[in-house]
Amino acid sequence: MIALSDGREFLVSAEACENVPVAAGEAAEPELLQALDEADRRVGVHDAALRLLSYRARSEAEMRTRLAMRGVALSAVEDEIERLRNAGLLDDEKFARAWVEDRKRLAPRGRRMLRYELLGRGVEPESVELAMSEVDDRATATELARARARKISCGDHASFSARIIEFLRRRGFDHEVAAEAMRLAWAEVLDDAESAAQRTPATND
Repeated sequence: MIALSDGREFLVSAEACENVPVAAGEAAEPELLQALDEADRRVGVHDAALRLLSYRARSEAEMRTRLAMRGVALSAVEDEIERLRNAGLLDDEKFARAWVEDRKRLAPRGRRMLRYELLGRGVEPESVELAMSEVDDRATATELARARARKISCGDHASFSARIIEFLRRRGFDHEVAAEAMRLAWAEVLDDAESAAQRTPATND
């Protein structure tokens, strides 16, 4: 807190006082008060940004949008973006890689959908492609088709095919990849059914 000789008091953060040094007994010129107020506002912007990051990682574009929605001046937003970037708290390449890894672990999907999600969060195309360099659509689709096949009543081939392909298309795989994964899963379903039949002992009427 800064107390003026006329009795007025200003509550200013310690960080703002460090950024705009104030000596005891220094005259509270309007320029000094304005500088302290501006520094304090930027501390508030930084605190808001850190709160946003505490929920999950953000792309630069997301952070820029969220701060602007809070009424933060454009110059303060850009200063904060640079501050976070320099501190390693904003990095679109790391964000994109983490996004892809989380999706692979929690809700696998195809490259097309991953690309759409990341571009929608303002990540540059180059960073998106780097993050997806090791994403294998065919392997992912096949594992999803196998898992899905275990959860559904297979029925005939036409019904199985429609359900599996539609499921994979909703996850962002193109028709060719989805159809190939479906065929592999169906072949395994038939193999499992044949094995089960062979294990079932014959009964005499």
